[in-house]
Amino acid sequence: MADTNKPNLKVREFKLFELERIAKNALAKAPDCIKSRVVDIERLLEAHGVKLVTFQDLARQWKTYAFIDTKSRFVFVDAELMDDVFEAKKYRFTLAEELAHLLIHTGLFAGCDNMEARMAIEEAIGEERNDRLEHNAKALASMILMPEQSVRDFVEGAIPKFTDAQDNVLIEQLVNAMSHEFDVNFKPAKRRLKVLGYHRTHGWNLD
Repeated sequence: MADTNKPNLKVREFKLFELERIAKNALAKAPDCIKSRVVDIERLLEAHGVKLVTFQDLARQWKTYAFIDTKSRFVFVDAELMDDVFEAKKYRFTLAEELAHLLIHTGLFAGCDNMEARMAIEEAIGEERNDRLEHNAKALASMILMPEQSVRDFVEGAIPKFTDAQDNVLIEQLVNAMSHEFDVNFKPAKRRLKVLGYHRTHGWNLD
C-alpha cells in the first residue's frame, strides 16, 4: 500500500480554465459565504473543514504569513497579520492562498504539519517549480475572492461610471472601485482583469 503521508514532488501546471472551475466548485460548497460581492473566506475555509490557528511571530521566523497543514486541515496564520485591521485585505488574500494550496497541492504538502517540513518541500522542488506552484495558488486565490461572473457583472455595470468625455475608460479608478467592491487589494484586482482577458477584449493597459 502506498504511503499517503509521503509527498509527491511533482508540481502540476494548471490551465486557467481548470483553476476557474476549481474556484467555482470550492465556492459552491458554501454559497452563503458571499455577501454582496465579498467572499467570507473564513467561512469558506470552515466549509472545507479547515480551522484557523494563530501563530506568534510566524512572519519574523519564517518570512511567510501563513501555512496549511493539508492533512489535519489547520491554517497557521501570523498573529500580527490576523489582528491588524489595516491589513484586512492582505489577510483575506493570504487565507485564500492557503485554501488554494489545499485544493491543488494536497499531495505535494502531504504530512507537512510544521514550517520545517514545508520549507524542506519547497527546497526539494527547487525555485522554478516553487514559483510555478505559488503562481497557481495566487491565481486560484484571486478566482476564489473574485469569481469570474461576479467580476464580469461588476465591470459591465462600472464601465459607464468610469468613462471620460473622450470615451476612455479610466482603468485605475475602475480597478480601485473593484478592489473595494470585492475587498481585495488593488494589484490582485488589476491582475484579475488581465487574467480574464480585458487587455485583449477591451484594449486596456493592465500591466
